[in-house]
Amino acid sequence: MTNATCDFGTMTCIRFSEIERYVPALPGLYEIYKDDGAALKVGIGVNLRKRLIQHRRSRQSRLILRTGGDWNNPADVRSAQSILAKHLYFAGSIDGYDLRTEAGRQAFLEERCYISFRITASREEARSLERELEAGGAFPFQGCVNPER
Repeated sequence: MTNATCDFGTMTCIRFSEIERYVPALPGLYEIYKDDGAALKVGIGVNLRKRLIQHRRSRQSRLILRTGGDWNNPADVRSAQSILAKHLYFAGSIDGYDLRTEAGRQAFLEERCYISFRITASREEARSLERELEAGGAFPFQGCVNPER
């Protein structure tokens, strides 16, 4: 695994391209950080590998506009696969990446982000850890999508 040194200390991290190599198909918790140490998202998966691959793909076709909806209104867009894709879409741009496009989101995740993860005994254990981390307020991409984050 990649050993990344970030502003928040040294931790074992992987790039999105390393998911298949290092992430098992087991329940657990993941944290996504920018390479400057800024926290982005904490989440869980019954199958961590599958969940993180869904985030990496960040498919435009999986962002679905409500009938009669507006692409600029988060309430009108739902994500059928990756809530991270929706969060990034409504962030618009980070570090010069156009996050309104699938290619822009994919490039941003691969080039500027790291994943830290831990295996848990169950989804419930992972969910408990996720709630604790979300309560700390460090992860802006949680809950309802807010385009002003």
